[in-house]
Amino acid sequence: MSASMLRSLRTTSAVCVVLGVTASAAFSQAGDDEVSKGHVLAVRICSICHLAAPDQATKPLLNPPGPSFESIAQRPGLTADALEKFITTAHRGLDNPKGMPNPDLAPYQVKQAAAYIMSLRK
Repeated sequence: MSASMLRSLRTTSAVCVVLGVTASAAFSQAGDDEVSKGHVLAVRICSICHLAAPDQATKPLLNPPGPSFESIAQRPGLTADALEKFITTAHRGLDNPKGMPNPDLAPYQVKQAAAYIMSLRK
């Protein structure tokens, strides 16, 4: 291989590394943003029935409260997809009288809530 081809290959490799690191940081930041928005959503909506966050201002009104989000996050085999499905389908109704009330979350809010809960995994 000629010297100019080696320099070109090194330059191309360096550019790929920089782009990869930049893209990884952007995806991580987007993930952090989803977690942060999910935290706000959990404190504002879910904390009425759950201990949704350690920093929530008031304790849940439901007595006994629903499971804490931290305990939910520790469930074996829990995935974000399974959590999203549960959040959107486990609502109270004639067929499920003990289900949770429907918080009427938009799909993007369900993803944010699931991202926040999954971030609590230890």
